[in-house]
Amino acid sequence: MGHERRLHAMERRRDRRIRDEFEAYARLDTGHGGDFRELAKRVCRLVAGKSAFQRVAMMAQDATGGMYVASSVGMEEITVRALQAWAERVRDESAEEGATSDGAGIRVGEKSFAVVLGKDSADVGCGRAIIIPIQSSTGKLLGALAVCADRLMSLRRETVKEAIPPLEALAVKLGRAIENAEVVKQLRQAEKLASYSLLVTGVAHALNNPLTCVLQSAERIANTAKETRVRAAAETIVHEARRMQQTIQDMANFERYGARMDESVEIAGLVRELVSDCQKKLEDRGVLLVVDADDDVSAVRGNGYSLRLVLEHLLTNAAQAIARSGDDDREREIRISVNHGEGSVQMMVSDTGPGFKQPERLFEPFQPGGGAGMGLAICYGIVREHGGEISAFNLHPYGASVVVELPLEENLSHNFSGEAQEVA
Repeated sequence: MGHERRLHAMERRRDRRIRDEFEAYARLDTGHGGDFRELAKRVCRLVAGKSAFQRVAMMAQDATGGMYVASSVGMEEITVRALQAWAERVRDESAEEGATSDGAGIRVGEKSFAVVLGKDSADVGCGRAIIIPIQSSTGKLLGALAVCADRLMSLRRETVKEAIPPLEALAVKLGRAIENAEVVKQLRQAEKLASYSLLVTGVAHALNNPLTCVLQSAERIANTAKETRVRAAAETIVHEARRMQQTIQDMANFERYGARMDESVEIAGLVRELVSDCQKKLEDRGVLLVVDADDDVSAVRGNGYSLRLVLEHLLTNAAQAIARSGDDDREREIRISVNHGEGSVQMMVSDTGPGFKQPERLFEPFQPGGGAGMGLAICYGIVREHGGEISAFNLHPYGASVVVELPLEENLSHNFSGEAQEVA
């Protein structure tokens, strides 16, 4: 009887511990205000305190489709590096196989799997870990929880299984939180841009007439002045006034770029055409421009001029970011890649600059770190007009990337209202 009571007491303690763990994860505040690393820190501390694992890491997906360690608790640096190396190896294997790789792991839960960190078990600093994927509602990989399991892996499989469900429940919650935050961000962006469009249209109309008078007067002076000094000053006024006119035109056309959606546009060809025009200029400034475009990328339906304008803005912004970095030892490179996604064409422009200060505000007009003037806000409007998505990320350990996804020509609907799209 005493033995049975002890067994029942142990079962009650185990059930209570598991219930407490579930409840702790359910109470977790998943808000992060755009700071994903801060959320990752909170998650790692909570898991280390409540679960059977004291060594925990949270990984996030970057713009290239790979994963990086956003935060960890209790892990040695060599283990973090091994985890990062494993993630990179899985990405490479997935790219070769054209499918999602499980990293040669052993399934230990509904979605979780155990892996060996390092090439083999004899590696220095090698350890075993359980990977719990963080996915969106449609199954898109957003990140992962990783817990070191050297001690636990030697226990009964049933014991391991008991430790996994709370973590998988937490991963589901994190996936929905990250997904919802992205949707909210897009809705806020759409609301802000709607307000901006009313403001900039009014400002453009108010400035256009007086600026036209200034330009005409300066042109007359430049054409009739006899003094070289006066003529040069007038020509400077003409040049700057025309620049202001172009900015005003951009403001007036903010909502109207890409209105004609009647062309079949080869994005890969558009990229190569633009590269041939600007590669020499970039090389003269010490910037290497690398293009990785599949030859069989399908066409999109839209406006070729507007999509070229998006590319020009992204290239200009990347070149300016590299120029601002001021690090002569860092590689100066801009990389443009074009490939197929699922039902879409994906174009990514990456640079080795210092990264964005506020990626979440990048596409608002006149934001610090968002390029000059309306440039990237116009890119947002054009891409949305084409039924696509545009997003920005900072790369690890430095650099930034802007990703544009456009629906394939045969999949493009005729609804270009700019409503927020469902996050894949």
